[in-house]
Amino acid sequence: MDKPTKQEVEDLIKYCTDKERSVPKPYKWVEVMKIIEYEKIEKHYQRTLQCLILGAWNSSKEDKIKVLRNQILWAGNHNLVDLNIVTTKRDKIFYELKDFLMNLPEEEWCHQEI
Repeated sequence: MDKPTKQEVEDLIKYCTDKERSVPKPYKWVEVMKIIEYEKIEKHYQRTLQCLILGAWNSSKEDKIKVLRNQILWAGNHNLVDLNIVTTKRDKIFYELKDFLMNLPEEEWCHQEI
């Protein structure tokens, strides 16, 4: 499987903000963390990739969108806003994440109201 292109990654980020989407609802955003194998990521990188749910749900809409963007960038194996980490197997992770997000029903998304 080929590494996702920068355009594919940017297209997925754009999709996630189309129709005033911001982030998946919290119980679905947890699934994103499972897909990107959050628990296997080095601890010092996890902060930038952790979903802003539960006590962190009061974070700004912009912060939540930035985390989802970072999760997509990480999965796509492209530089992150605050991180530059490389790992193998991210091609598979990216395409699984893309499939999940693009097939998430509209009612499972938070929109600009968050």
